Amino acid sequence: MAHYRGALIGCGFFAENHLHAWRDIAAVEIVAVCDSNLKRLNAVGNQFGVADRYESANAMFAAGGFDFVDIATTVDSHIELVTLAVRHQIPVICQKPFAKTIAGAREMISAAHQAGVPLMVHENFRWQSPIQTLKRI
Repeated sequence: MAHYRGALIGCGFFAENHLHAWRDIAAVEIVAVCDSNLKRLNAVGNQFGVADRYESANAMFAAGGFDFVDIATTVDSHIELVTLAVRHQIPVICQKPFAKTIAGAREMISAAHQAGVPLMVHENFRWQSPIQTLKRI
């Protein structure tokens, strides 16, 4: 089985949902977390046992060591973070709402397409146990 190393940007309210879901997938390990709020960053890092912690997405991407990034931040930061990931050739999973405008969505899609980098919109509820059970049934 393949093993994927992921990074998560954004340690706010929904980050815990994302990290619980990633932890339930055997082939995935979240190896880095990033948030500009040091208190949230350390709380999430401690709770989920993630040693690599960054207050800057630029620093996290410069350090590397991960195969994909899960962006769990507010919509205002999505364009900057998605284009940063794409410039580093890192596949992106971005929390909804994806963009404030159609133009913003198109900008991110175009950047990913031109770089040949996968870009996905995240719906974390699909990974919850009840949904996965229904899918199996």
